[in-house]
Formats: sequence, structure tokens, C-alpha cells
Amino acid sequence: MKNYTCLILTAALIGCAKDKNENQSISTNYKFEVTDSIRVNHLEELTLIDREDGMFLAKQEGLSSYIIFDKTGNITSHIDLKTDGPNAINMAYSEGFFDGNFTIMDLHRGLIQFSNEGEIINNITIPEGYIYMHPYNRPAFKLGDKLAYYRPERDLKDWEDQEKFYRKYYNEPILEVIDPITKEVELKMEIPENSIYKDGDFHFLHHPKIIKKGKFWYLFLMAEMKFYVYEEKEEDLIFKESVSLNVKDKIPFPQVNLQNTEELFSKLEMVVPSMIEQLFVIEDKIILIYKKGASENIVKNYDRENQAEWMDFFESLPKFAAVYDSDYKLLQEDIELPSGIISTPIVNKDGQILVQKNQRLLGEEDWNTYYLLKLNEALPSG
Repeated sequence: MKNYTCLILTAALIGCAKDKNENQSISTNYKFEVTDSIRVNHLEELTLIDREDGMFLAKQEGLSSYIIFDKTGNITSHIDLKTDGPNAINMAYSEGFFDGNFTIMDLHRGLIQFSNEGEIINNITIPEGYIYMHPYNRPAFKLGDKLAYYRPERDLKDWEDQEKFYRKYYNEPILEVIDPITKEVELKMEIPENSIYKDGDFHFLHHPKIIKKGKFWYLFLMAEMKFYVYEEKEEDLIFKESVSLNVKDKIPFPQVNLQNTEELFSKLEMVVPSMIEQLFVIEDKIILIYKKGASENIVKNYDRENQAEWMDFFESLPKFAAVYDSDYKLLQEDIELPSGIISTPIVNKDGQILVQKNQRLLGEEDWNTYYLLKLNEALPSG
């Protein structure tokens, strides 16, 4: 799937929803300020994954090795997934805390939960014969008395016919939901009809990310600068809202005809598309973290085959934030984040967003540094 892949992989009520904020003019004075930092004395680079009850879960880059640390940076657990023997893990497609325990979705064995010492304490199987096509941001969600997880692919008979495969792929719901008692499964969270993934063109994998906050579920997809809001009602997910982010100078994700899917990969070699990286629900606000991307005129100055040069360029692209109120009205866009940081999916109980110091750009250290960012509204001068 060519070099760019590693950079980007890094029953519902559906109506003809109109996107909110399509032509909205806004002006406020929000900004992010660094309020604190966490230093984790771990030599290898870590990827921050999840937080629960003041504990943070991170993964060691490139390995099936995880650590748990507290808000002071003190490492409390080191978990290595076994790669052989009776408890061998085939491949973890998603990781996080679930029911208070470190949990993964395994390639063959379903959901597996571990103690803080790395011992398997629970295995929730799902119907066999599935495959995941890329990693996901969470292993599972609770939906009433049932469990919801990202829909795996169970039927690849049309894989050689990409047009047929993707027409089906784009029209299936995002989640598979299982009854833990009967093991019956059903699909939930339909993609709304106003999504570009429903326009009949090829947009590659939709690489969904879901953020659950109380009874509200928020979904965003790789090729769109928008998010969708669903409300949980009696073990169902009801589509409520579609909210677009129309920032200046964004580079749209390319699209091509479904009969010519290979053309998309060529187009993606020419640009870096805009993309939402994170969504946070903080008190009465929703915050998006995003990149605007880079146009062909800029990208052509960098050599993709030179990995160090390309990564320096790609990771130096500025990150911005957009702030919405509880009615999904855009309050402010293009709030620039500190340069040289890596976004993480973590926000703490005090509403502080964690970002990671990018050692490639800011200098290597023998530890990992996380900065805590707080959204504040600047007082008007005078």
C-alpha cells in the first residue's frame, strides 16, 4: 500500500443530515497554555494510548511491550505480551483500559484482559473467521449490557474485485455488537448518507475513531474534516448530528473513481491531506486536533524515499485545534498548538490535554516527556 500508508495508519436512525458549521463565521480568544509536564524515565520512545483513574497506558514503539505509569511519571507496571506458548498473542489490533484492566483485541482470540503483572485474567471470544485491516483506537466499548467493538472484516471473497469490495465496505456499519451471554452479534453505527464515503468514489479505508462520553458517541473518519454525533438509547445508537470543520488552506483528501483505485495512491504521493487527529470532550466543549496538510508545491521539495528527511518534514507540519460548544457551534478554529509535539488521545480529569515532546524535532533524551495543555480564554485587552 505504498509508503504513505504507515503515516496515515498510524440499529441507527439515518437521515439526510445537513452539516453544521458549513458557512459559519467565528471569532473568540481561546489559546492553549502549558500548565505542567510528566517525565517518564524510559529510554525507548513510547506511544501514549489510554488513561483511567490517574494511570496512563503507553506502548513501546515497534514491540508488544507496554508500561503503565502514574501522573508523576512513576512506572507501576511493565507488561510484555507473550509471543509463544499456550498464552501467545498473535497480534494486538487495539489496546486500552476496559473495565479497569489492560485489554487488547487479538487477531484470533477476541478480547483479552490482563492483570498489571501481565497475566491473562479474562478472554471474551467473538465469532471466529475475522480479520482487521489496520489498528484501532480502542479494543471495546460498553453498549448497555452488550459489548461493542470495531467491525472486523469477515468476508473477503470480493477482495480481488476492489470496486465490489469497497462498495460493500463503505455501506456497512462501523461497530459489531455482541451479547456476552448468547454470543449473538449485530452491526450498529451506520455511516450517515452525507458522508463522502457514500458518494460512490474511492477514499481508501475509513479508519474510524470513536470517542464515547456518557450516552454520546463521536465518530470521525480518515478522509473527512467532520465528526458525527450519536446518542445511545436502549442499546441502540441514534444518529444526531453531522459537524463539519471548514478551515482555510486545508488540503482535501484525494478521491478517485472506484474503477481506478490505484490512482488514489499516486495522488497521495503528491500531497499530505488534512486530517483530524484527536477529538476531546471537555466539560461543555468539544476540541478537535487537526493538521491542514501540505500541497503539491510544498511536498515536491521533500524526498519520500529519504525516510529521515520525509519524517522531519511530515512531523513538523503544524497542528491546530478547533473548539465547539455543547450545541456543536464552532467557537474558534486554527488555534495553533506548540511546535514539535505529537498529539495523543489523552485528556485528564482536570481537562488538560496531553501532548508528547517530539524527540526527532526537539532533540533526543533518555526519557519521554509529556506536556499538559489547558484551554484558556484570553481576556480582552484594555
